[in-house]
Amino acid sequence: MEQDIERATLWFLAAGAMDAASGEGAREHRPSAAGLFAQAILGFSEDACIEGKSSKRISRLTLIDCLSGVAALPIDLREKFLTGALMIALLDRRMDPAEVRWASALASAMRLSSQQVEECCLGARILTDMLHPAVDPT
Repeated sequence: MEQDIERATLWFLAAGAMDAASGEGAREHRPSAAGLFAQAILGFSEDACIEGKSSKRISRLTLIDCLSGVAALPIDLREKFLTGALMIALLDRRMDPAEVRWASALASAMRLSSQQVEECCLGARILTDMLHPAVDPT
């Protein structure tokens, strides 16, 4: 359970950093998307998420802690973390330069190949479209 809480903290730190890098578009959907992703894709329990995103846990960490933490994750979790962070960025259908830089920093820290990053980008686009479908103007 403690490992899940630590990983949930790491997830919410990575997601929060992407949210901070994001512009104002789709901001109201980001906290719920991060929580949904944590439970549905990463498999964290609601209790682990609540404890993991508590201010007492998050406030003691820096972005350097986040980057070193994601580097230590198993490869399947690294890919899921990057996919989730990209999904948060893409909720407004675009990525700001700061979002691209944070995604690049995560991918670099995770030592993911170009192919793995492309697969994460595709997965993020699919998840984003499922959670926040575009409205057809016609």
